[in-house]
Parts: sequence; structure tokens; C-alpha cells
Amino acid sequence: MTYIYEVVKYDGSLPGKVLMQDKPGWRCNTFLHWHKELELVYMIDGVLDAKISGENIQINSGEFYFCNSEEIHITSAPDKNKVIKYIVVLLSKEYMRSFCEEIDRIEFKIKAESRGRISEMLKKLVSIMESDDEYKLLKVNAVFMDIYHLLLSECVVEKKNLLPTNLPDNFAYAKTIIEYIGCNYNENINLKDMADLVGLTSSYFSKYFKNITGTNFTQYLNSVRLEHALNEMLYKGQTVTKAAMNNGFPNVKSFIEICKKIYGCTPMEYKKQKITEK
Repeated sequence: MTYIYEVVKYDGSLPGKVLMQDKPGWRCNTFLHWHKELELVYMIDGVLDAKISGENIQINSGEFYFCNSEEIHITSAPDKNKVIKYIVVLLSKEYMRSFCEEIDRIEFKIKAESRGRISEMLKKLVSIMESDDEYKLLKVNAVFMDIYHLLLSECVVEKKNLLPTNLPDNFAYAKTIIEYIGCNYNENINLKDMADLVGLTSSYFSKYFKNITGTNFTQYLNSVRLEHALNEMLYKGQTVTKAAMNNGFPNVKSFIEICKKIYGCTPMEYKKQKITEK
């Protein structure tokens, strides 16, 4: 299994992040990953499967799932060809800290009496995001505040271990490395440096990392770099050369070869496929 640490970037106008998703099912598949933010995913149209800390969940139109901070989760869509539409809401743990100093000692559980209210808030958020209101971010901000208040006032429970019970006790080493890669994938990173970071020998770290994640260190690093490089080409209009250099690849040839190995096509072919889908 592969676990990815995601770094969530905010635009500064909201105390969290909201993402509207509208794409075919096969593009909804993710690696096992986690982030510091709490996550709410509301299904607008379609079906999405999720596994959250080992528990299988399926959400249909009008339903949502919730993940605590640093809770390991993965998503996939049962129908790979159907276009599904959903909204992802990422709530800032650091923002909540200003209202709750004990934030690191608690987690949240959406109780039955609160689910309906959160569902209505998420539905309202969808309506706002789809509107042409010039000042809709003000309304989005208000919904964020309502969600934060509900969670803190009604959904706080004692913190438990959020990692699946079948993970080794020393998973913390891998988590440290994956978090480091998530923040520094565009830098010069090598196996020895990562082994030194957690105080292990290179040979032991290499075996340990593959045992924990199901892939070797280099493959994992390349997969993270590839994801970011392709996104730069798709959403920022970067050239193949620029995307490769911006995201830690030693050269363009390496970027192209890794893309062909994972997706069976060159970066430019990948981009053309995605544009055609739209």
C-alpha cells in the first residue's frame, strides 16, 4: 500500500478550502493518503467509495463522509466511466486551534443528530459555489463558520489512534518521510538523506519503507513528483520542460519515462487526453 501526505494550500480568503469536482469515475481513484485538515466530501451526483482508517464507506447522491485530521483514507468510484460530481471541503485544524487550545487531544465524530444539519450546510455550499454571486466567498465563509461551530460544540470526542490497527508500531518513521517528501518533493532528495532523517541505515530504511508502503522509495518519490508535474501542465499551462524542472525531476527524459511507465503515455499525450475529456 502507498500512503501519501498531502499539503493543502489556501488562497488566504477562506479559513479552509472548497473544491468542486466533476470528472469520470476513473479519475477519482486515489492512493491511501492523509493531511492535517479535516475533510468533508458531499456527493452531488453519483457514487463514491471510500475507506477511512480501514472502514469501508459508500456515499450516494445527497450523502457525505467525514475524515478527521491525519486519518488515512482512499477513494474510488465503482463506475469508472460515469461522470460524478461532488464537493470536497477541507477544514483547517490550525484555524480551529484559535478557538480550541486542546485541538491536538481531541477528534470529531459526526453524531446522528448532527448529520442532517451538516448535510444541509454542504448542500447550501454547493448552491453558493454554483451561483454567479460576485461576493459568494462571503457566503462560503459563513458556511465554514457554521460547520466549525457545529463540530466544536457538538461533535468533540476523546482522541483515539487514527491509524489502522494492522500497521506496524514503527509506522511513525514512514509518516515522517512521507510528510517530508510531500513538502520537499521538488528538492534534491535521496534515500540516504531520508534514512539519516529517521536515524536508520540506508539498507534497513529501504526494506522498511517498501514493507510499510508497498513500493520502494524511488518509485514513491517519482509518483509524487509526477502527480505535481502533470497538474502543472494541466492547470498552470507549464511546458514539459518547465514542469519537470519545477518538480524535482533531474531532466525531461526522466519525466517522460516515468509518465510512460505509470500511465502508458507521454506527459503531452496525458494532457491531450484530459483536455479531450473536458
